[in-house]
Amino acid sequence: MLWKSAGFGAAVIVALSCAHNVPQDLASGPDAKSKGAKPITIDNGEGKASGIVTYPGGDRVDWKLVELPAKKQGQLDIKLAWTPPRPGLQLAFDVFDEWNTPIVQSKKTGKKRSTSRVRTATVDSAKGKYFIRVYAAGRGDAGKYKLTVNFKEVNGAMAIDLTKVEIPEPPKLAAIPEAEVPCDEFQFDIKNPACKLVCPQTGAPPGWPACAGKCPAPPDINNPACWPTMECPNPPDRRVKKCPKAKWPKCDIKNPDQNNPNCDDATADPVTGRVIKNEVQGSDVIITIAAGTDQGVSKGWKGHVLRGDSDTTMDGGDVTVIRVGKRETVGKVHLTTDQISANPRVKLTPPPK
Repeated sequence: MLWKSAGFGAAVIVALSCAHNVPQDLASGPDAKSKGAKPITIDNGEGKASGIVTYPGGDRVDWKLVELPAKKQGQLDIKLAWTPPRPGLQLAFDVFDEWNTPIVQSKKTGKKRSTSRVRTATVDSAKGKYFIRVYAAGRGDAGKYKLTVNFKEVNGAMAIDLTKVEIPEPPKLAAIPEAEVPCDEFQFDIKNPACKLVCPQTGAPPGWPACAGKCPAPPDINNPACWPTMECPNPPDRRVKKCPKAKWPKCDIKNPDQNNPNCDDATADPVTGRVIKNEVQGSDVIITIAAGTDQGVSKGWKGHVLRGDSDTTMDGGDVTVIRVGKRETVGKVHLTTDQISANPRVKLTPPPK
């Protein structure tokens, strides 16, 4: 609740001045919804609850739960009495069963301009659970309320004369369908309704629903269900699990085949060339290597000066490629001309994929 009883009237009067700006559930608690309804305990057929609802204060609705004694049926009387902060303000309530079906709405009693208000409602043949929604009727309404429920069990003869009740005829029995012919997957008949859910080994028409996700016989390379189990076709297809890399030829770097898995991470073989020219330029030595695009070298490659006739790279012998021609590659290295003359071989390698 938004306010305690002390100061309730003053608080509502302040809230009334801006009632048109306040959402009705701004300050509501869990009992603003039916699933948060607060139970009303029934003792000797009577239960009571109290609270405050105020539209201007953003707490318009309180839900209450009444659970009648098990296996009991009777009359449930509900009474709402309230005191508003000023005359004329109205509260009301309505009742729903445990399936949220509207049962009854409250009715006015008492004088129109009284400082206290009363509304009542009765549920006949009441049983089980009922939800009561207490609420401020209009945008400017508010009040401190007391809710009282009284339950009177009804025991006695049935008030309905069964001899006058019109009893409808029972429904007709459903017709028994004809015996179903079972589906023979070896003599598959697409006209047989029983075959609708059967995927035969052979003979299923294209797109047969029961064969969705299954590999037909013979297998179809375009059916994804066949890829995990079918044998590798010729030529091989990378979608088929039984097609290892060994089934494909070596990747042609100049004309890579996207279907060839050997081309996925393939790079060109390194090229080794001799230094045919060197020239000092500042702190670097510009070298010309006798290998170019005709040998497969291209832009982005890197070089390493080799030690003597071995395949071991020299420390500090990294070559930065500057330019690549058809038969020559120009690069720079942080070695002396004497070191280059003593170690004239350079290994050029492509960048990693």
